[in-house]
Amino acid sequence: MVISGLLVYGAGTLGGPSTALGLTLTWLLVGPLIPPPTPDMAPLIFRVRRPRPEEQAALIPAWHNVAQLARVHAGDYSLWVQDTRDVNALSAPGRIVAVTGWAIAALGPRELEAVLAHELGHHLGGGQRAHMLAYWYGLPVALIRTGYRKITWLFAVFVAQAAHIVGFVALLRLFGVRKAMDVICFAVLTPTRALVFVAAVIGAATMFAIPAAVIAAAALLAEPFAKQAQRRWSEIRADAVAVDLGYGQQTHTVLDLWLRRVSTRREPGPLARLLDSHPPIETRLRAVRARVETSGCVIPPPRSG
Repeated sequence: MVISGLLVYGAGTLGGPSTALGLTLTWLLVGPLIPPPTPDMAPLIFRVRRPRPEEQAALIPAWHNVAQLARVHAGDYSLWVQDTRDVNALSAPGRIVAVTGWAIAALGPRELEAVLAHELGHHLGGGQRAHMLAYWYGLPVALIRTGYRKITWLFAVFVAQAAHIVGFVALLRLFGVRKAMDVICFAVLTPTRALVFVAAVIGAATMFAIPAAVIAAAALLAEPFAKQAQRRWSEIRADAVAVDLGYGQQTHTVLDLWLRRVSTRREPGPLARLLDSHPPIETRLRAVRARVETSGCVIPPPRSG
């Protein structure tokens, strides 16, 4: 939020100090007033669609069972489907609940209820309103980061195309380099992004002060890690809600099934884990087992083979 505020203030300085201050205060005050998206906006913001009739036949009774257990009104939420082969889809501000087409087709009724209970868990406790505020106050940084990535990527593609024209790509291929264009792009991309980042820090130092620029740069680097850590924690919390609603064994079954499906994938590295929005499935399974044990229930051990 501090970095976003500095960015808004910096943009406002183009119109003078008073404009910069007014723009920053307006940005701060508008955040809590922004309404959540309406259900009709869901397909415009997220990659979701309305359930098909056969999907509704499975979703509606499952959702009503979960809502009854959670003591919420089922009609206050809108149900959507995301066409992915993952287990979990998304929940979003505006009481939007989405599940994956794979979950509807592959899971039994109680397991589907467990997935819906997990998504509902993201909504309970006011987390979605906090998500809206985090989105608004992080928007300036997100826009800068998106522009930064696109501009540096276009520059890398331009260099790769120039190398292709002068014959450097053909030379790399002679030496057995596969996908030479991609190799050149990524070879140019990393130092380019580093140079742009350093230039931005120097620019901020001249505009504000060196200590402020260093703090902003450190916060900018740390922000993605902190954001993803919060998301990983919210996944554990949503699993706990599903367990507390009585879906402990079913949540464990779904996660165990998911673990088997992804077991052939390559293990992510330490950096990829820190930037992942979901905790490792093994971590979620341990948390679910611990939550179930505190309630006095027992989950059968995972099947082998």
